[in-house]
Amino acid sequence: MKKTRRRYDREFKISVISELESGKTVAQIARKYGIHPSLPSRWREELAENPEKAFRRNGNPYKENIRIFEQDGISVQSHFGRSSKKGNMQTFKIILDALSKDPQLSIRNACMIHGASRSGYYKWMKRPEPVSTAVELNIDVKNQIQGIVLKFPEYGYRRITMELRSRGYVVNHKRVSRIMRDLRDGTGATSAGTKYC
Repeated sequence: MKKTRRRYDREFKISVISELESGKTVAQIARKYGIHPSLPSRWREELAENPEKAFRRNGNPYKENIRIFEQDGISVQSHFGRSSKKGNMQTFKIILDALSKDPQLSIRNACMIHGASRSGYYKWMKRPEPVSTAVELNIDVKNQIQGIVLKFPEYGYRRITMELRSRGYVVNHKRVSRIMRDLRDGTGATSAGTKYC
């Protein structure tokens, strides 16, 4: 059976802190409410640090962030735009636009508001730039293969495919083999059937 994490609201935490300050021990409070003994002291420190913002993130963080934006007078849909699907390219573009407009906004909050994952956003940001046409991509792959073959003349199409993938190219071993076959006469590439000792 899956254990759910208990959540405590602001009023509960403040009542626990008041009991702690009235002279009760941490152990007594922990037994009474069935909470971990470290929580009352941690809550007291958090309240002393910033009384206004303490315990604002209780409950659903998505709803809490929406509430904070509405309190600040910001319309979420007009500020961020509307996203249709979870984690699609359009959503990530909207998030990027929102981050450029508002330097105070964190990536975490922007992704949370649009229902996109942070890891997906970072992966989308690190994607290789798309090449304009397939012809240019073929020329680029051919140039890369020629460079690899000149540097490592013992490499066959399998190793060259792995090297291209490590450089960020999405290529199939069959395509590499075909390009090598076309280039074999001038590049000094080994034949596909050669076995190494």
